[in-house]
Amino acid sequence: MRIIDLSPRVGAEAPVWPGDEPFGLASRWSIGSGDSVTVGTVTTTTHVGAHIDAPAHIVDGAGTVETTPLDACVGPCLVIDVSDLVAQDLAPHGAAPADSVRRRVLERTGGAPVERLLLRHYAESPIGWDPSLPGVDPGLMTWFAGQGGRLMGLDLASFDPAESKQLLAHRIGIGAGVVLLEGLDLTNAPVGDAELIALPLPWAGADASPVRAVLRIA
Repeated sequence: MRIIDLSPRVGAEAPVWPGDEPFGLASRWSIGSGDSVTVGTVTTTTHVGAHIDAPAHIVDGAGTVETTPLDACVGPCLVIDVSDLVAQDLAPHGAAPADSVRRRVLERTGGAPVERLLLRHYAESPIGWDPSLPGVDPGLMTWFAGQGGRLMGLDLASFDPAESKQLLAHRIGIGAGVVLLEGLDLTNAPVGDAELIALPLPWAGADASPVRAVLRIA
């Protein structure tokens, strides 16, 4: 059994949405300063590193992250590489077309439903914020939800382009009950079947939560 870590390291250098709160760790008490324990205080955005977006992230009054269905976050998943399908000549980059991604999924599954789908866009995780992130084709989210999808994850900071105001992929997924997992590091994740474990913290009232996401591969 192999375990592959999908959560990028979170430190002061971790990219966050422009204008959002970067990760910070301050010392509250320190053994080195004569205290009996070391205790730190963390300040950061709820969307740091690998994280799950709650419906409340884009829908006022919707469910917050502690209501995330945990059974959607654990179980068999399929990893698909879509890096060659991204239109990198556009600014921002164009999302991998829904029909092309769907065909790749069906080639792997033979038409069987996929409950958890991870999409790899980067051969190497980007350093810093990527303003050209392509997001996900809303048509792909519609198809995925319709065939029984419960969680979609990706190595991008968002399911929609950075400048999007409509946030269609987010809205379609959340409207269909799909758990949205962003900010993964999929560089070491092999294409194919695996088991995903990606559990959010039960932060009461929060619009998102960091996760420690891993793949287990037999």
